[in-house]
Amino acid sequence: MPFARLDSAAIARALSQIADQPGDLADLFLERRERIELPPPKRAPGLLVWRETGLAVRLLRAGRTWLAGRDSVDRESFRDALRRVARAMPRAAYPDPELDVEPWSSPPGASEILEFPSAVQRALRSHHADLRAEITLRRHRRWLRVIGTRLASGVERESFYSLHAELPGGCRFGTLLTELETADAERVALSLARAWNNRDTEPPTPGTRVCVLGPAAAAVLLHEAVAHALEADTLALTGHPENAVGIHLGSPHLNVFDDPAGAPRAVRRTSDDEGFPVVRRCLLRGGVVEQPLADTAWSQRSEMLAAGAGRRGNRHLAPGPRSTHLELAPGGLSRDELLADAEDGLFLPEAERGVLDPLTGIFTLWFPWGRRIREARPGDPVGRCLLRGQVGDLLSRVTGCGDEVRFAGAGWCAKDGVKLPVWATAPELRLDGVEVLS
Repeated sequence: MPFARLDSAAIARALSQIADQPGDLADLFLERRERIELPPPKRAPGLLVWRETGLAVRLLRAGRTWLAGRDSVDRESFRDALRRVARAMPRAAYPDPELDVEPWSSPPGASEILEFPSAVQRALRSHHADLRAEITLRRHRRWLRVIGTRLASGVERESFYSLHAELPGGCRFGTLLTELETADAERVALSLARAWNNRDTEPPTPGTRVCVLGPAAAAVLLHEAVAHALEADTLALTGHPENAVGIHLGSPHLNVFDDPAGAPRAVRRTSDDEGFPVVRRCLLRGGVVEQPLADTAWSQRSEMLAAGAGRRGNRHLAPGPRSTHLELAPGGLSRDELLADAEDGLFLPEAERGVLDPLTGIFTLWFPWGRRIREARPGDPVGRCLLRGQVGDLLSRVTGCGDEVRFAGAGWCAKDGVKLPVWATAPELRLDGVEVLS
């Protein structure tokens, strides 16, 4: 495993040359990435492979960050990054540590990528969907390690797949997967078939009604309306982040956690991208803000903020507070109970995307299709629609959570141009009196 044989003590001594003032934090971030892509046959034959290895040296001092990234891992790159961050090195410097990195294996094995698009097509035929999806499939692998003057993390490894499918008529679908099993091909095919079958379905009449979200849709709601809203840098746009603690942000039914250590095994984390141990962080307890998401820089500004949620888009970017794996605690209601007394409401299994305006608090959630609720059951389909409202008002309208949670809502989350994979586990969720637009 790369970065496993590094002399962390020697690296820490070298970093201590630039962390020479009280409260300074200096670290070395080591990163290796691999992306293997299988494009549709008509676009390019075979597999495309991207590989990169690099490092970054960071100095955090009095709320300011200096960062120097390099696209190789060796003594010279480390020395140059140190000098760039420090501007001037002391005359009596420590000897440069050896950076012994395991070489890439060649060629990479990716047989599961080659077989999965065909499995999706077979599953589509089993649903009597007479269409051919143009599937682009990628495998993403990332190894990282953080070594600082105060701590050194172990090597973290992430591995997952991204799928993008284009259907005739402009229909599109995307998702992230941690495995490429038969059940995963079935779920992808079912989503594609439903999107295709409902592409021309009439949208619902705009109005205020009951909406019951499936786990995948509830997860998107959580990421945008809860996690993004409670990131320390987002909160700082309108005030001091610590002032959010104790605020009633949503319904008493909402108990929301961020737990990177509880994510699926392939993307599970024990430390964040700053090397700090991750924690099971309670964002909302009974709808009340308990602990916003913070990285080291924000935790140094307030004793009420705890580090452990720092994530980096890549080695050339400074870390920032982001969620990794959200969990919505179950509420004990069956689907029948969630759909009761919801005549002419909407059952919305999947969300396409969500957007939060951090300055106005307006949240919008788009759905590719849904079903009308008739006699406490999902009935005839409806076409594209969206929910919109103030975050606090929308979350206060949650009146119940389902009794069964499942892994759902995996996808890319973009913020300030930085795209990161996010994951979630959630039950179904009921909201009363929300605005539906078409």
